[in-house]
Amino acid sequence: IGGQSAPILYASSNQINVVVPFGISGSTAKLQVLYNGQSTATRTMGVQAASPALFSMSGIGGGPGAILNQDGSVNSQSNAASRGSVVSLFATGAGVTNPTSVDGLLTSAPYPLPVLPVSVTVDGLPAQVTYAGAAPGLISGVMQINVVVPAEAEQVPYDHDLVIRDRKSTR
Repeated sequence: IGGQSAPILYASSNQINVVVPFGISGSTAKLQVLYNGQSTATRTMGVQAASPALFSMSGIGGGPGAILNQDGSVNSQSNAASRGSVVSLFATGAGVTNPTSVDGLLTSAPYPLPVLPVSVTVDGLPAQVTYAGAAPGLISGVMQINVVVPAEAEQVPYDHDLVIRDRKSTR
């Protein structure tokens, strides 16, 4: 992507999942796949400073988000978080970090933090973000966001009630 190698997370005959390298800049980048020394047709893809989104529990981009309750249990409709408790959200697309994240490596201390600000709303209310940065022990590009569920929230977190924001994008 953009002339840089992208860490491959998964590959099959009809799908390839990669991590967009942190060094990509500009509004577009060329995407090219090499297989057995043969190159595919080059495609142009859009690039944004950040494009945050929650990982899904299903791994296919839809349904319940990858959210853990304060006790470490998986957040779900039947196991919702309590008001005032802390939930951990797992997301991607935070953009550039400080210190700079290393493509393809598992994160370790000091954990990179996103340069752009992170805010979260729960049930339409601003939630206190207690940590937003690299998810310890996971591949660079996975962000963990710890959030206090507002006491005033009528509904407690369960994927569809959460919004993550930065300067560029909304989810």
